[in-house]
Amino acid sequence: MKTHNVCVLAAMISALAGPAFATVSVRLDQNTLMELRAPAGTVLIGDPSVVDISMVTPRRIAILGRAYGQTNVIITDRAGRVIFHEEVEVSRASNNRVSVYRGALLSNFTCSPSCERTPSPGEDNSSYQAFSSSYKDHTSSVQASGSGSGGGSASPAPTPQ
Repeated sequence: MKTHNVCVLAAMISALAGPAFATVSVRLDQNTLMELRAPAGTVLIGDPSVVDISMVTPRRIAILGRAYGQTNVIITDRAGRVIFHEEVEVSRASNNRVSVYRGALLSNFTCSPSCERTPSPGEDNSSYQAFSSSYKDHTSSVQASGSGSGGGSASPAPTPQ
């Protein structure tokens, strides 16, 4: 009889805790599309400096990786019910990337087809002094496109003439 009570108690605790949320992986400076089971009403991002959300349609979102790290995203429908609750982890792009370590110094390169220096978070910024203005321009454009609008904009389709 005691075993039955323990099983019932465990089932009740599990039901009260709600569903466990999964982890969505997103690459830095890239989008991942996710489908929602109902039209979105409210979008809550734990740390907006890590990810940004764009509404593609009321039932489809694009998650943009803005900085390395992990945060959560909660989306409710128009009635306030949770329709999306997941951890989002932003990591570096692995394809065509090379990291060179010289002791504690790190240098990153993107190689396609030739290798070019690529500023990445966590590097000693003195190695990028020659590239600092273009890096600041890139960072500013990413921040400007993500400020409150969901991480980007779409141009309207041209009107046929």
